[in-house]
Parts: sequence; structure tokens; C-alpha cells
Amino acid sequence: MRVLGVDPGTLVVGYGCLEVADAHAARRGGARIANLVDLGAGGMRVVEAGVLRLGGKRLDLAERLRSLADQMGALLDRLVPQELALEQAFLGKSVHAALRIGEARGVVLAEAGRRGIRVHHFAPARVKRAVAGHGTADKDAVAEMARRLLALDRQPSPRDVSDALAVAITRVEALRWERATGGCIASERDV
Repeated sequence: MRVLGVDPGTLVVGYGCLEVADAHAARRGGARIANLVDLGAGGMRVVEAGVLRLGGKRLDLAERLRSLADQMGALLDRLVPQELALEQAFLGKSVHAALRIGEARGVVLAEAGRRGIRVHHFAPARVKRAVAGHGTADKDAVAEMARRLLALDRQPSPRDVSDALAVAITRVEALRWERATGGCIASERDV
């Protein structure tokens, strides 16, 4: 199973795609055994991670959002994730910044919806807690724990990438919780 984590923005969008061992499919004999060999102790493997650059501030917001739609659509078609994880908008910086990020989230949601991909939303504190152990962790702690959990040689860079991987890890943690508790929902999901 593939989970794509996305850290939306209007200049740079981070993404990180994880492949996760599906224990239920493995018991039924349906898992791709070749991929299970590559998975680390956490049962996750990074398929691809990076950033989508939408153009500088010199470009009109509408042009940057169009670029996001084009690039996100191509990314989803290439990686074919079964689920997408997004961090919920955070009002900490400013209302204006939150609105801009919300516009980018809308584009990502539309592209996922167009392809029938399930989307899960997580609060920033939930992401920090799932990856670093507490909801007030700073970005360095989250990046370092993402590196460790994914058995990477170095921290993902830029921070947009580590943030996206952290969101994907949070979905994997929630998925494990759902399976362990017999299907209890561990995230808010669009219905």
C-alpha cells in the first residue's frame, strides 16, 4: 500500500510517498513479497520524496495554483498512492498565510478526489506527537525522527520534504491503530 504525505504551500509543496507492508494482504498471500524485503523495521519504505516548485512570488497566485494542479496530477498518476495524508491548516503565522495554504490544500484535495484517492487530515500537533513523541516538538526533532523511522542516511531536505514524510508516517501510525482496534477511525477523513 502507498501513502502520499503532502505539505502544501503556494510556492513550494513537499511530498513523500511511503510504501507500507500490508500485514492483512501478506496473510492472504496478496502482498508483493519483493517489496516486503526492502521495508525497514517500521514496515515503511520511501518510494519517492521531493518538492514541487510552483514559481516565485513574481507569478500570480492563480498561475501557481494551476502549476500545482498540473504537477500534483502528474505526481499522483506516477506514484499511484491508495491514500493521501495532509496536515490541517494552522493559524499560527497569520490568517492570510492560512488562507493561502488552504487554497493550495484545495487544489491537492481536488486532484486526489479526481482520482478517487482517500484523503486523511491531521492536526500539526498530532503529526508531531506521532513522529517525535510529543505535540510541541520543533521541526528539527520531527525531521530527525522521520529520518530514524525511515532509516534514512540523512535528514530529508528541504523541510517541506521532512514535513510531508512526517504526515505520511502519521497516516501509517493511524492505519496501524485502526487495524489493531478493529477499524476504529484514527483520523478525520473526507466523506
